[in-house]
Amino acid sequence: IFGIAKEKGEERAQRERGRRMGSDNKPGEGNGRQMTESRQAEARSSGGGESVVAATRRIVKTHPKKVTTLVLWALGIFCMLFAPAPMKITPEMQMRYQQKMDKVMDLSADFTRTTKELDKFYAELNAAKSFGWYFRSADRKAVNEIKDRMAPIETEYKQLEKRRDTLESEARGELGLWSEAGIQEARDVFWSTYKRGRRSAQAGIVWDLVWELFRSDNYEDSVNFLFRIIWIVVSNFVMFLITSSIVFLFKVVWVIRSFKPSLISGIFFYLVATLAALSTVGAMISLLVGAGVGSAAIVAKNARYLPQSNRRRYVRHQRTHQE
Repeated sequence: IFGIAKEKGEERAQRERGRRMGSDNKPGEGNGRQMTESRQAEARSSGGGESVVAATRRIVKTHPKKVTTLVLWALGIFCMLFAPAPMKITPEMQMRYQQKMDKVMDLSADFTRTTKELDKFYAELNAAKSFGWYFRSADRKAVNEIKDRMAPIETEYKQLEKRRDTLESEARGELGLWSEAGIQEARDVFWSTYKRGRRSAQAGIVWDLVWELFRSDNYEDSVNFLFRIIWIVVSNFVMFLITSSIVFLFKVVWVIRSFKPSLISGIFFYLVATLAALSTVGAMISLLVGAGVGSAAIVAKNARYLPQSNRRRYVRHQRTHQE
């Protein structure tokens, strides 16, 4: 009896194993189990098991344009502030540069002589050009005579300037556009234009604030007044930063031409300089706008503590009463 019961139990266990194997081999259930396992793996990875490299790859695949913009922005700021010059100035390059700059210094005596002579002629012209000189034949004749004597000196001075520019360009060419001299000169041009734009922005802010005091409708409460002040400061700085960056894009062309590089090298340098300038200006504008938004949020949060104006309510009441 026990042997028969044991055999029946084994047969029943074999049938159950066969039924389970058949259900596992079904395609729908297999796919569902695989999907469940993959979801569980994703959940485990999102819970902290995902590596930095995998997360970076996922972000790059998900947002390629944003990642590219961020990388170019960071690269531009690095080129403007921290990047070293790709070409080092060797002692031989410095010696050749100094030899050609010595030729430029040799022209200083001729520059001094021609400048003194031109100053004398300009003094004679100012003395001859009295009030109404053009309508008097004697004065016109004297002025034309001075100009005729001054023409050769002016021609010589222009030739000296052209000679000096040529020698300086050749000397810079000995160092190279991608040397420390070329990189530093481009940076100096950018920061000089930025400082000029900052001074213009400060002057614009002062004049806007002065005109703000004489507005005929200046009866708003202090909250709107502070909002307007924040707008004046931020808009002036943003406008002049954009203007100074445009000016730099034109000035850097003269820097490139002064080193006489090849066409490909000059174009590539211009692209790098443009990227660096726009990235730096974009960072400054972002900081300015962020500071303005933060200041406006602080003013709005503390609006109930600021004094309010009843002028507008009074004017509305007066108009209603008159009607």
